[in-house]
Amino acid sequence: MMQRRSVCALALGIAITALSFVEGSGFALAQDQQAATQKQLDRIEQKLDTLIERLGTAGQQSSNGNDSLPATGNDGARKQVSAEGDTSQGYQRGALAIARVAPARKDNLPEIPADSVGSFVYIGGAIPLSELSRNGVVYPGLAAVELQGWLKVTQPGRTQLAVEYLATTGSNVFGNAGCIASLWLEDRSIGSQHGEIPMPAREQKTVSFLFGADLQPGLYKLRAWLACTEPRDLRVLNAQLLIKTPADMNLRMIDSGELLHQGS
Repeated sequence: MMQRRSVCALALGIAITALSFVEGSGFALAQDQQAATQKQLDRIEQKLDTLIERLGTAGQQSSNGNDSLPATGNDGARKQVSAEGDTSQGYQRGALAIARVAPARKDNLPEIPADSVGSFVYIGGAIPLSELSRNGVVYPGLAAVELQGWLKVTQPGRTQLAVEYLATTGSNVFGNAGCIASLWLEDRSIGSQHGEIPMPAREQKTVSFLFGADLQPGLYKLRAWLACTEPRDLRVLNAQLLIKTPADMNLRMIDSGELLHQGS
């Protein structure tokens, strides 16, 4: 009987020892798994910190720019370049002026013909629509001009653009000449206006159209359509583009530094 009890006690002790070993091994394994999990979480946290930092930097750069064209309810993208870096990025002074045949009737003034009779670089000042041979365009009649280029804005605020037509005729004129001016910034219209030059214009007579946009510094894609019908006994018909920046008190002639085109 005593021998049987000893055997039972020995078996119980072995079982307890084996159980303690299993539990200890399980506890050690759990600790190892917990440590590995913590290391993985630390690595994920580091990656998240790096990602958040990058997103924060990108957001700050985006907030420093201005991708809107708020004037007259228009939105549009614009290109930012430094004032000194225009030519180094492929931009040249002046806008491209595409000469087209002037509309024969006032009703056709808004239509831009598909064909052109020549082109030149407009650097500001008067455009002699009745004598574009002075700009190298071989065409004897009255021409219209489509301007294509970039408007460089250096100050934030309201920028105003105006188109002015100046005409001189003989006395043998019965009907008024019709004129139109249409402007686009970033391929969005900022206005289209038309009117008439009173005839006869034995002394120079004018008609002007004014447009405006609230802009931030940068380059804005510019397109303009300048056209008039031809009156009888025409002597001179000039068109000119004027500008008034936030720093100007009055409208003035735009210069080549404010108009750019992409050269080849």
